[in-house]
Amino acid sequence: MKNKLMKSLTALAAIVVITASGQPQANAADLELVLGTGNIKGELFAAGNAISIASVLQGKGVKVYNYGTKGGKDNIKRISKKKRAINFGLVTAKDLSKAKKKQLKAFSGIMAIGKAKGSEILLIVRNKAPKKVKKADYAAAVAQVVSILKSKNAMAHIKKAWKGYSLSSGAAAFKKAGVKLHKAAIM
Repeated sequence: MKNKLMKSLTALAAIVVITASGQPQANAADLELVLGTGNIKGELFAAGNAISIASVLQGKGVKVYNYGTKGGKDNIKRISKKKRAINFGLVTAKDLSKAKKKQLKAFSGIMAIGKAKGSEILLIVRNKAPKKVKKADYAAAVAQVVSILKSKNAMAHIKKAWKGYSLSSGAAAFKKAGVKLHKAAIM
């Protein structure tokens, strides 16, 4: 009887210690990020799937998940609000020009990733790190995603899904819209 009581108390103590220590913080090596693309029937959604696959194959733990949205305006809303948060979003310069000042402060520009239907497609990133993720780890994960997108293997994979994939800085479009560039932005 005493043996069972000791085992129960030991198990209870272990549970208390684990609960008191809280959840472990995520770091850049095991971070899951969400990319808002657009309509699931569109070519940008297909590109988002290819980006997601490239992140799994080359990401060293950082994974990008594709999320179908209503498009660029919806991506801006989702990046700037807590409850409908995404980490990355694909938008056009026209979408950025219609964003409110408060929304513009919530994200930074990363790069232009190509053209679709005659419009330049820009990649933006949410400035605020996800819950329980250190700012430095989030910044490192964003930098890793940028390096994945610039790699030859990822480019080849994404171009199969979306012929319009062509990286450039997009700095002029971001500047015109009043969007700050992220530290990991390509120049």
